Amino acid sequence: MSTSSLRVLHCRQGDRVWGPERQILQLAEHLPALGIEMEIVLLRRWGLDAEPHPLARQARAFGCIVHEIPARPQDTLHVMRFLRRRLAHCDLLHTHEFKSDLLGWPVARHVGRPWIATDHHLAVDESRLLRLFAAFDRHALRRADAVIVPSYSQAQRLRGVVPPERLHVIYHGIDAAAFAQGADNARPQVRRRYGVADGEPVVAVFGRLEPVKGHTDLLEAARHMLQVRPDLHFWIVGEGSLAQTLQQQAQALGIAEAVRFLGYQRDVAPLMAASDLIVLPSHHESFGIVLIEAMALGKPIIASAAGGIPEVVSDGVQGFLVAPGRPFELSARALALLANPAQAAALGEAGRRRVQEHFTVRLMVERMAALYRQVIAPSRSAMMSAHRESSHLYPFSRS
Repeated sequence: MSTSSLRVLHCRQGDRVWGPERQILQLAEHLPALGIEMEIVLLRRWGLDAEPHPLARQARAFGCIVHEIPARPQDTLHVMRFLRRRLAHCDLLHTHEFKSDLLGWPVARHVGRPWIATDHHLAVDESRLLRLFAAFDRHALRRADAVIVPSYSQAQRLRGVVPPERLHVIYHGIDAAAFAQGADNARPQVRRRYGVADGEPVVAVFGRLEPVKGHTDLLEAARHMLQVRPDLHFWIVGEGSLAQTLQQQAQALGIAEAVRFLGYQRDVAPLMAASDLIVLPSHHESFGIVLIEAMALGKPIIASAAGGIPEVVSDGVQGFLVAPGRPFELSARALALLANPAQAAALGEAGRRRVQEHFTVRLMVERMAALYRQVIAPSRSAMMSAHRESSHLYPFSRS
């Protein structure tokens, strides 16, 4: 390891590209310009039988070393040994959810490396087992050298768990120009693909199909909206445990013809560009990357005033905020906005400006790099002293 450049090992469990994966990709692309190299370990929960992780392909295109390893329960010791070997060649471990936290924390302590964790979202609606894992995760996070959260709202929720001096708010950011590139031109083609005629509005929601995301509220609101505007189309983009339940709800409400379930989509920009209104009816949201993506495309937003959302969208400026779990309020706001195209366009332009000023990938990457250097500095001083005393700095590591 060089004394001038840094190398960070990222670890994340999953098989899809969601918000956290998109953040990791942005770091892999832009951190090298700041003298920080990245290596990524992807924990595949179902083993390696599935196709390569899409994050792996994209990160490798940036020149990043990526390892995909099975992370089934029987693989736990193998995962920890593998992390230990890779971390011996890095300056810092950065984990991104409870499994990588729980496996990475003891490894970092064993190897003598600092450990940073990003708490992307809080387990507020998951199964009893996942809530138990989340409780263990909170126990581990107390011992992290730094914990990153994407909003001040989430920082407040963790203040009783993590010492305030170790909590760091770093907003997500995007490369707005790259995200929007070609998306607007795809609008006519996408709308034709899904049978949407010119002049027929599309209301879209993007995210995991889980209770916390509030899709049931949106479907209830859709029923009321369709009574006033029968030409409306609703696109639900994402996958999750509620997929079948939500389709049954749409059938029961008599709105199935107007609602399209589009499943998981790797590239959401064309779908957003083809939409007229982006809705995020979450009961809780740590940040909501979908919001800044929609704003980058100049789309007006209606979202719940929950969690970190009000830090991203100012009510009446880039969109409108409604109380979570209030489908009547949601439908009324949406109908009023769809009836006022000039106001919708003004909100969209305000959203573009806000992304350019506050949620750029440059700001996010610079703040992340500064935190890495802040955390690594005392650790490097200690390692240099230890190295002078012993040539066996990492006696339990193997390259």
